Amino acid sequence: MARFSAYQAAVLADDIYALTKLSSLEQAIKYLESQYGNAFTLSDQNMLAGKTGGPCFIKVRTAFGFTMLGCGKFQGHAVILFRGTQYLADWLTNLNIGVSRSSSAQPVHDGFNQSFKSMLPQLQTFMANTNKNRIHTIHCIGHSLGGALATLCGEWINVSFGVKPYIYSFGSPRVGLMTFANSCTRTIGADRIFRAYHKTDIVPCIPIWPFVHTPNSGIDYYLPSPGIIPMAEYHGMNHYINSVEGKDWDTISKLRTNEKDDDSIARWLRNGSPIGFTITSIEWLSHALLFVLKNCMNGSAFGISQTFSSTYTLMDKLAYVLETGVNLVNDVSSWVLFLMRKIMEILGLGKVLDAADLSREFIQRLLMRLQERINQYVQGALGQIMAQGRNI
Repeated sequence: MARFSAYQAAVLADDIYALTKLSSLEQAIKYLESQYGNAFTLSDQNMLAGKTGGPCFIKVRTAFGFTMLGCGKFQGHAVILFRGTQYLADWLTNLNIGVSRSSSAQPVHDGFNQSFKSMLPQLQTFMANTNKNRIHTIHCIGHSLGGALATLCGEWINVSFGVKPYIYSFGSPRVGLMTFANSCTRTIGADRIFRAYHKTDIVPCIPIWPFVHTPNSGIDYYLPSPGIIPMAEYHGMNHYINSVEGKDWDTISKLRTNEKDDDSIARWLRNGSPIGFTITSIEWLSHALLFVLKNCMNGSAFGISQTFSSTYTLMDKLAYVLETGVNLVNDVSSWVLFLMRKIMEILGLGKVLDAADLSREFIQRLLMRLQERINQYVQGALGQIMAQGRNI
């Protein structure tokens, strides 16, 4: 056995919430021992105390994850688990969030990155013990924000130790920009990164501008869920466990029905059929934005994070690049216009839009308005999960 099954990874991603559901760390460890004592060694020294807080600062140190060394049939395996947090909504809906550099110096979401870096001393101690314990396979697992942390951890292990871990995430937000996704896909391998998400889980749709998912090779693990609007309950791990039970990764990989290549994105942008604010239109819009950015930047949207100094927000940079596209050749200008018209339609704005309307200020206001609308869904979805006693 090398990789975990989808069900094994999902159950582990759920059980790490014992760190917050139970009244003490001792009770949480006893629970984990009852579940995994025959397969992994556990103690309070394995706890990862990470820092979390609002989007602009880190203020609270709390039990954020757990490391486990395998025994018995799992001899030679190590597992690093991460949980989510109630602060995820703050980070995901912060319109001024910045980027910082990951372990491979690639641009990633600063809030996720700072939280991961707060656990590095403990992770370094854990990794120092893997050689003497003859560890040959490492699994990084997490749900929601924990999925983002698992992705950053997997990249760090690969860069720092030359090891290719397995990464499993459920309902993870987008972690970094294109160069981060490219780097992880190339160095770790898409065959070792298992990103599972429900169709109507809003969290994997964000941050939308201009973050992308890892891996970027078109391999992901789409799980059908009912409806066309975001549903809070399908962000919960209980539904992820139910959706993957009895299915192997290969079976799940075949559940996706359509791929979004440049030709299909171009057709969607040109299509005049009515669209509304649905999970499907949000997904198409995200792909369309990156398509238009690549046209504005001569075939590459990789450099968006280097367009300005760090004093500019990503929204500032995007508005600038799109305005620049309006002033380029007619083909590029048309794509920007098509994109803005789609955004207006999704928002229910009926104004007829011409290229002359596309100032930087107008573009930025429209992007902000769209993101604010998406943020309302995010806050609602994550708030409902919290109200039901599910930690995110």
